[in-house]
Amino acid sequence: MEENKISRFIRDRRLELGLTQLQLADRLGVTDKAVSKWERAVSYPDITILRELAAALEVSVTELLAGERDEASLVPPEVEDVVVDAVAYAETARRKRDRWRWWTFVALTSGCLIAALVLMIVGAAHGSMWAALLVIKCIAFGWAVCYPLLRTEKPVRNTLIIASAGVYPFLCSLGVRDLRALGIVILSAAFAWAVYGIWLKCRNRQKSMILMILLGILLHISINAIVRLQWGTAIEEVFFVTLFTLVLDALCLWGAWAVEKVRFFRRR
Repeated sequence: MEENKISRFIRDRRLELGLTQLQLADRLGVTDKAVSKWERAVSYPDITILRELAAALEVSVTELLAGERDEASLVPPEVEDVVVDAVAYAETARRKRDRWRWWTFVALTSGCLIAALVLMIVGAAHGSMWAALLVIKCIAFGWAVCYPLLRTEKPVRNTLIIASAGVYPFLCSLGVRDLRALGIVILSAAFAWAVYGIWLKCRNRQKSMILMILLGILLHISINAIVRLQWGTAIEEVFFVTLFTLVLDALCLWGAWAVEKVRFFRRR
């Protein structure tokens, strides 16, 4: 369901019925601030009051969830019950997922803090604080990249933003300031964003995987060319490394496609 569309629909129906936010809130047993948040798409009505909200707005639950009136069709009560049950199931699954993400985030943060504390103690005891701080920087960067995956609504996109913007400054903090390293970072970030865009836009998974492999070929050739310029690696070594990594990419993509097919047939 489209949350912004539902928010506009709640506001428009309230205005059509000549109700204030406070009057609608009194009918539902909530505050006018809650109604204001619904209409601004800041938050959304709880599943337990969907029926009451639909009745107050003089629409069906199906129309409320669709965010538009459908005067032509009369929805039977049985269908309404199925819709409400389906939404309740989806909401329960979402809350379970959010709970799992929260506890994973707590475990990750606790582990990183404990690891950093142990490294500082060991570094101070052995007089190698510089090495300890180096590892702590790596742990902190890893935590920053993982944070969006567990605590944001668009985890993949936000992770790509942090990784793309933060990798080169992170490498600079470790003493890597070569422009060739910047070139590799830019190429890798462009590849990651291209794969993300293909996966979102391309509905045909087989075609998307072929495009990803072709992009992977360009990425590996480009990176290996930079590496060869930097360290003078033999062209044969570059070829075999590229071939090996492409085979791994193809196997991983094929595995992802196979898993998706298995899930599809299980749902059927």
